[in-house]
Amino acid sequence: MKKTYEIAGEVMGFFDAFKGSRPAIDNERILIVRGRSRKVLPISEFESKLTEIGKILEAKEIDATSEEIAEILEVGDKNIKRSEVSTNDVDNKGFIRMKEELESMGLVVEYKVFELPKFDVIIAIWEDKNELPPLYVEVTVSERED
Repeated sequence: MKKTYEIAGEVMGFFDAFKGSRPAIDNERILIVRGRSRKVLPISEFESKLTEIGKILEAKEIDATSEEIAEILEVGDKNIKRSEVSTNDVDNKGFIRMKEELESMGLVVEYKVFELPKFDVIIAIWEDKNELPPLYVEVTVSERED
């Protein structure tokens, strides 16, 4: 079984964002890593690259409008609260709001949610709408509840 660091490392390596990446939250049930790549990814390739990394991880993609998303975010929220970092409650509209906020700043955002046997993985990427570097990458690897 892969561990959270291995999954996050694969994602960051895939987007060439490993160097300088840092965990934003890291506890025994969830890992959130943020990084940036100096490479420019054409915006037209965002969705296909996210799909490609999902296949590399051998993960099942969860539709962003699925009812499962709310459950995945709820479990992730519980896992985050186990760390010392204080956060507000998470809801299933959080990604939509984040995307809208970043887009209002002139960024293009794409994200996908994947399911592995023991983990849920959320990968978000964004960059300037003019395809200027950097490409930002955030991966959340959250242990699933049985």
